[in-house]
Amino acid sequence: MGFKANWSEAAQSNSLKPEGDYECLIAKAEERDYTNSKGEEKTCLNISFIIRNDVEQGYKNGHIFHTLWKRREPTENDKQVKGYGFNQVMALGKAAGLPDGKDYDSLEQFLEELIKKPVRVTIKHGEWNGEKREEVSWLNPTKFPTVKHTFKQSQSSTAQTYAQPQQSYAPAQPANQGFVDMPIDDDLPF
Repeated sequence: MGFKANWSEAAQSNSLKPEGDYECLIAKAEERDYTNSKGEEKTCLNISFIIRNDVEQGYKNGHIFHTLWKRREPTENDKQVKGYGFNQVMALGKAAGLPDGKDYDSLEQFLEELIKKPVRVTIKHGEWNGEKREEVSWLNPTKFPTVKHTFKQSQSSTAQTYAQPQQSYAPAQPANQGFVDMPIDDDLPF
């Protein structure tokens, strides 16, 4: 079966996802260091969501990224979560269904508990430095709490699977022994 070219359907891999709600899993939640355009070292909280493939929706297995910035003037509550907006961190935990009132020893412990939790992410389009981009505008509890998402096998796990050392080796053959002359193609039975 053939097809007809339709350039109106063309999209680049970095094109924006449409605004709206996406059922996701939290793939990563970690602090990252970066250097801003002024050369200043900063730390931010990066949350990476993967769009679920067990829910009927577009962009399955795609990624959505959300960054939380430290407050310039953190409150006492903000200081409990290393200066990030306490309300933003709590909104993330609430959307992920973490237990209300639970004590955490550190922000890292809280972030670890978020991994693979389902959430509903609302995307809006915003502009930064003259460039349109996706922004997470809202986080809500999932409408599909039973998760049957199948994760793609990462290249690193594939490399581990195929890069196992060989346990036994065939004995080496002396040079020019053990080789058989192959017949010319016309003589092959197939």
